[in-house]
Amino acid sequence: HNLVHRLPEMMFTLDIHGNFLWANMASHSILGIPAKVIVGRNIRSFLVHPESLRLDKGGVKGTFEISDFNGIRKFVDCAFYSVCEDSSAAAFEGILSDVTDRELAISQREEMVNRLFQYQKMESLGTLASGMAHDFNNILQNVNDITSIVEKESQEPETKRKMELIKDTMADARFLVSELFALGRKKPLDYKSINLCTFLENVASQYSNQLGPKFFLTLEAPDTPLWIQGDPDYLKRIFQNLIGNARDAMPEGGSITVSCSPSRGDINNEYAVIRVCDTGTGIPPELTEKIFDPFFTTKKPGKGTGLGLALVRRIIMLHNGNIVVERSGYEGTVFRIELPISDQEISENDTKSMFANRLPSTILLLDDDPKIREVLKIFLKEFKYSVLEASNKDEAVAKLKDNLDDCNVVVMDWKLGNENPHDIIKILRNIKRNLIVIVVSGYAPQQKSIESMNIQKWFTKPYDKNQLDIEIQKALHRIEES
Repeated sequence: HNLVHRLPEMMFTLDIHGNFLWANMASHSILGIPAKVIVGRNIRSFLVHPESLRLDKGGVKGTFEISDFNGIRKFVDCAFYSVCEDSSAAAFEGILSDVTDRELAISQREEMVNRLFQYQKMESLGTLASGMAHDFNNILQNVNDITSIVEKESQEPETKRKMELIKDTMADARFLVSELFALGRKKPLDYKSINLCTFLENVASQYSNQLGPKFFLTLEAPDTPLWIQGDPDYLKRIFQNLIGNARDAMPEGGSITVSCSPSRGDINNEYAVIRVCDTGTGIPPELTEKIFDPFFTTKKPGKGTGLGLALVRRIIMLHNGNIVVERSGYEGTVFRIELPISDQEISENDTKSMFANRLPSTILLLDDDPKIREVLKIFLKEFKYSVLEASNKDEAVAKLKDNLDDCNVVVMDWKLGNENPHDIIKILRNIKRNLIVIVVSGYAPQQKSIESMNIQKWFTKPYDKNQLDIEIQKALHRIEES
């Protein structure tokens, strides 16, 4: 008798209806109820899924999820067998073992395997993307450049509008490729000076047209500029995700408000504070700590990867900022974002002064793709530069030697057949020591190469030709000042 009651497993007998007739003292540790009190209670009352237990002559054997007398969820191995069909006597005898730790370990292992599978899928996709990124970005660059040319030459407002739509689509395609490429390896951000107020105006204008008639998107921003340093494409993805989530939280429609203002903290540590507010279903308080975890999603399979808010937080952290859920519950959600304010006015004035005194130059254009050279040459000539073309190292060397006094800049692709770009730069710099090198490539920037080869700027295709002009002028003015 004492031995039976000291066993860690719960032993019991049931009548034909599943009511407990007797149990040893382990019932207290497993089901949370003393053995004397459990008599008369039905075993199904402890099961999370009562319908999963069927009482028949063949007995029962399996693992079940239970909720004990105190409401604590557990897993038990259950085995009992038919011993008598007399309703006045025990019909079943059985045993329960607490296997919660085992089941949780299995569940965690399955979750880890699933996450590993997700990471492996992303890594494979990233490897594929990085392999094709160069060629695909070249195609995007050509489409983008030709669109810009048509837009400049056309006098029809409708044609210009359509060209702008194509360029916006190209920007989205570029960001998609960069995200896929980033899965294969880390990609540094392309920081630029951004007036946050103007940036958010453009974001609000773009997405207010896409949300539909049931949604109202409003922007609250100061009249004075708020300058930050950031990557416009990645910042755009932040608000695309937050506005998209707000829309999904309001299936019947509602209001989305985006606001920005300077922080009122220490003047030496100023931040731009951005809030994205909605009137949707809100986020349950118990989930606010989980929503930024990778692969966590409350959406149905196929509707979300769980990467959106994880990517949002990563991007904001790369901008030395922070994001929190300021309000959650069942009456809408408010995300608060803080981004460091930068002093932009001086650099803006410097840029205006620089372009008021443009410096001429001859540009050596080195690329093995004639279509890319042709399109880029059109832009460089519009900026009043003279252009020399070369498709390989030997042609570049010959053109530079013939135009040694006038040629100060080489704009080159990083992938030129089997030729080593480091060797090409060294050879060209042996001919002209202070030659300015600007790289335009379908590959992500290689920081070690930029530093070791003293590259003025690395543009990842597709890129803005006006930014290329700015970099050329900055380098030319620096040489003249020295």
